[in-house]
Amino acid sequence: MSQMEYKAIGLNILHQRRMKDLTQEQLALAVGMSRSRLSDIERGKCNFSLDAIMKIAMALGVDYHILLNTK
Repeated sequence: MSQMEYKAIGLNILHQRRMKDLTQEQLALAVGMSRSRLSDIERGKCNFSLDAIMKIAMALGVDYHILLNTK
């Protein structure tokens, strides 16, 4: 996956999180990761596993395909 795709996915997560009116801390706690790790994912600064995306999608109540849409 390219850096641009990681950034696009991160922006999708950020958008969905804000639509749900959640803080990074709240979402990170629900997913079981640190706030700083979630921040890095949202900014496209680190790689992540499909498992992490699935957990984030579940916590946000959205289909994981919405988060993975890079178009």
